[in-house]
Amino acid sequence: MKFCSYLFFLILLVSCVQNSHTSQLQEVKKTSENSVVVHPDFSADSALVFIEEQCAFGPRVPGSEAHKKCSDYLYGKLLDYCGEVQKQSFKTILYDGKMIDGVNLIGRLNPDMKKRVALFAHWDSRPFCDNDIEENWHKPVMGANDGASGVAVLLEVARQLKSSGDSIGVDIVFLDLEDYGQPSFDVDEKVDTWCLGAQHLSRNFYSTVKPKWGILLDMVGGKSPYFGYDQVSLHFAENYLWEVWRNAKKLGYGNTFASKEIGAIMDDHYYLNLVASIPTIDIIDFNQERGFPDTWHTVRDVPENIEKKTLQMVGEVVLESIR
Repeated sequence: MKFCSYLFFLILLVSCVQNSHTSQLQEVKKTSENSVVVHPDFSADSALVFIEEQCAFGPRVPGSEAHKKCSDYLYGKLLDYCGEVQKQSFKTILYDGKMIDGVNLIGRLNPDMKKRVALFAHWDSRPFCDNDIEENWHKPVMGANDGASGVAVLLEVARQLKSSGDSIGVDIVFLDLEDYGQPSFDVDEKVDTWCLGAQHLSRNFYSTVKPKWGILLDMVGGKSPYFGYDQVSLHFAENYLWEVWRNAKKLGYGNTFASKEIGAIMDDHYYLNLVASIPTIDIIDFNQERGFPDTWHTVRDVPENIEKKTLQMVGEVVLESIR
């Protein structure tokens, strides 16, 4: 994913959301923290195991053996927890002109229900550590946080929903080829090289019934995270964003789910909103002062740098919000 610096897009966002969300910001800040709150059942220990199991295959770079093995693993997990599983295979062109195979995986809980919410995360690993020292640029990212954490939280959410017998329609969607975008050391700038699985799925939707709204998780397992208001989410899915952040505050996580804008993030949700027309918010660790976490696109993005408390709070917020 990238921080969106497209001037025309920022102008559009500022003009559309500047006046409309000031009162909503104040409303989120006023949410009571004094009432008795029941936290949803969610196991960070279980989510951490899901991260470790994904990383045990190695970096899940598309085209690699680790990628294939992890695809089979995730398909099996979705079969365990969902009533219906789909595998959306596709071919796409990379930033360098090469053709590559990808696969999006979709698990559907209570597939007969028409009213649905979709939960998204990308499951691939980046082939370049291009935010690291130069000698590591051509090493693949393990992707414990950037990829595996969002997948792990959603697997645990699915496990909890199945266990509790919730009668809600939920789609668990694992998107491929999010992180094979043009590396920073390639100076011939190109557009739309990121989020290739989301681009394909948005143009070739997996069902005739589209979810009413969605949540995208990206880098939700790091230490000292900061989840703010992404302007893409504000523009396309404002009311859903307020509701999720109110739930976070109610659960006691208002300091981490901050009532502050973080700019426009170019992530999978951009295409899900713009092309698929599914109002989708992004829960992503980004702070305008530090940028993305210091493990982002480096060799340090490993399970040892995952924080269980972060997995716990994000999992609870997601469960509270979709219920």
